[in-house]
Amino acid sequence: GAQGFCHTRASPQPISVSNTRMVAGENDERKDFTTYWTSDHSAPTLENMMLDSEASKMDVLERPEILSELPTLTGKAVFELGAGIGRFSGILAEKASRVVALDFVEASCAENRRAHKHLNNLEVVCADATRVDYPEGSFDLVFTNWLLMYLTDEEVQAFAEKALRWLRPGGHLFFRESCFHQSGNAKRRFNPTKYRHPEDYSRMFSGAVQSDGSRFQLCATNCVEAYAQMKGNVHQMWFRWEKVDARVSAKQACYLSTQQYTLAGLMRYEKIYGKNYVGTGGDEVSDKIRIAAGDTIKTGCRGLDVGCGLGGTILHLADKCPQTYWHGISFSSELSAVAGGRHVDRPRNQRDAVSFETVAEFGIPASQLNYPQNSFDVAIMRGALMHLDMGDKAVMLRKMSRMLRPGGKLLVLDYTVGKPVAKCSEDLQGYCSARVFNLLEHVQEKELLERYFKVEMIDVTQDLKKCLVAETSRIEEQFAPSADEPPGSPKKDQRSALEHQIATAVSEVFPAVNDATASSAAVAAMEALKLHLDADREDAKTRAEDLKWCREQWAVKRAALDAGELQWHLFVATKP
Repeated sequence: GAQGFCHTRASPQPISVSNTRMVAGENDERKDFTTYWTSDHSAPTLENMMLDSEASKMDVLERPEILSELPTLTGKAVFELGAGIGRFSGILAEKASRVVALDFVEASCAENRRAHKHLNNLEVVCADATRVDYPEGSFDLVFTNWLLMYLTDEEVQAFAEKALRWLRPGGHLFFRESCFHQSGNAKRRFNPTKYRHPEDYSRMFSGAVQSDGSRFQLCATNCVEAYAQMKGNVHQMWFRWEKVDARVSAKQACYLSTQQYTLAGLMRYEKIYGKNYVGTGGDEVSDKIRIAAGDTIKTGCRGLDVGCGLGGTILHLADKCPQTYWHGISFSSELSAVAGGRHVDRPRNQRDAVSFETVAEFGIPASQLNYPQNSFDVAIMRGALMHLDMGDKAVMLRKMSRMLRPGGKLLVLDYTVGKPVAKCSEDLQGYCSARVFNLLEHVQEKELLERYFKVEMIDVTQDLKKCLVAETSRIEEQFAPSADEPPGSPKKDQRSALEHQIATAVSEVFPAVNDATASSAAVAAMEALKLHLDADREDAKTRAEDLKWCREQWAVKRAALDAGELQWHLFVATKP
């Protein structure tokens, strides 16, 4: 029952099915999902919940791992969807103030109630997750374990919007899903499961925004290590999101305003900078950072990369410096989702050496980057400090000083300016504004760092000029029109002639096929050809847009460099 619920508000109740929006064309898929669980896999057992014969062995390691990634539960209201027999329900209810555990299989709900009848703050609800709603701000945590892969894309997007509304400000959403392919070894008569790419979930949940501007910020994502260890399966993925308010969202939206870190934007950058890089210099600059760090990077050292992008720098350092350990901090959910999705497919030694985390508000609040004193031997900020305003730069540097051990090094690589930005060209001012760059003159940045560190400043502006020349060449190679641009769609008479030729060829190769079937095959082939031609034309259009954009942006940087307005400096800051 709900006796343990807070008495200051009425216990929220699910809405009725008749009030639920049904999406056209989804009824058959919903029936498949329903049949899959209510008929084929309805037995209320652990093996059935995990769809694996070794469920009891895996549960010993897997369940504690999932629970270790949750935010605090003390005094919190939790909504668990797809609760099944209550593998997590009882543990959640033992800590939280109240838990609503929902599942649409009555046998599973009955077992959950039976197993946890002693918990009066746990309410078990038998309902379909796609047809339930609760008042705004009802919960502090929305938790699911293997639910979204049994929903259509439209249902996942609708769930993202609902979950955002259900959560209180600062509340968390946690979900775990099978990505890419099937995991459990249970026999299946049929399998309607949606094995998505992690980036699909990033897109769906990053796109959910409330009318007041609140949205989700990805805090962390990783594979379930228990599955990786026991089954060699790195495609069980978990995601933890936080609901951030409109002010935080506005700053994040400004940070992403140029669409730099959409999947398409990231792929564009990688074509210019190299795999896993979203900034100038690629591996060559990573090596320059490694050399500047000197003997602080040695066996057993621990490093922090704040503003790590897709992780190119620390992946390179981990490869070049074995038995060193690196933690990457991202400011962007989009970057984190891509980096996390790739990371699970890397060799085990790389996954052990490199980890990733996402922070809100550029890591400035006390709750962010809150590592123990002297945690790291070396820290890197490659094109990150320049994103912060003056007040936040000082806060960040104080945090970095605290986290570094005495003698540890902070390496800051930033664009700097030869004169105040306000006195620079309008083009450079616009470039900086669009990217939330708050650039300092190199002397100012050195003085700021000297509040906390002993600082050596290295002018690498000539390296930047060389990089821009190489990048300009790659831009033309990657995006300039090719000699064989895609043709237009066949004209009506050409289409008829092609269809006739295809139908004739089908009849010749398969004499037993009748004329109607051969004609249908020809029509299908022409439709497939049209899809390919349309895709080729769209790709050519995108490349033309990318070429125009890149030429404009790189022209601004080259002009600013030639005028002495834009510079590049590497600061090697040692903690006393």
